[in-house]
Amino acid sequence: MKNLKIMSLLLGGLLSLGGLTSCSSSDDDKPETTKATSATAEYVVNLSQDLLDAAAITIYYIDSNGLQAQETATSGKWTKTVSFDILPTQAGFCVQPRLKGEPSQEAYTIEADGKMTITLLDQKGNNIGNPYVGNKLEVKGQLGPNFLGQYMTRISTRLAEAKAIAADGTITNTTITWGGNADDKDPNRDTEINNDGATGTTRAAI
Repeated sequence: MKNLKIMSLLLGGLLSLGGLTSCSSSDDDKPETTKATSATAEYVVNLSQDLLDAAAITIYYIDSNGLQAQETATSGKWTKTVSFDILPTQAGFCVQPRLKGEPSQEAYTIEADGKMTITLLDQKGNNIGNPYVGNKLEVKGQLGPNFLGQYMTRISTRLAEAKAIAADGTITNTTITWGGNADDKDPNRDTEINNDGATGTTRAAI
């Protein structure tokens, strides 16, 4: 009789252990799906000294609120990193030079380039996947004073990039209407810089 009691206790313990084992494989142990909840964008622009001497450089960009902002570049390298806490949004920049006055040199070495990098982040602020790294946008020219005005608007149309970042973190092409003198229909036409479009919302409607 005593042996039967011992066997019963052992059997009960094994059944209890089996129950605990089966509970450990519940749906609660499945890993959470990682998704983008925010993003950062880095804008980098490099400018030659001759370009800075000949022109006032305005750089339009999308700020952390998803709105257009602008700054004047005063040195050969301009950088800006912005954080987007709400998706969807847009990211982008546009370089717009305007002649300061009558050119005084016989020739100008005009060089400018720019690039945008977008990094997606999860809810804990960790990077997700590989960042989007845009192609290097670049213009170069050795110009006399008579051609500087035409070249300023070419810089505006060629040194500009815009991307839409969807709620799921998908990055696609988009169009942003920048303020200033960009003229995509006629890149040889020089127009006055103004602030039209520099304060309107550009948050993506995705």
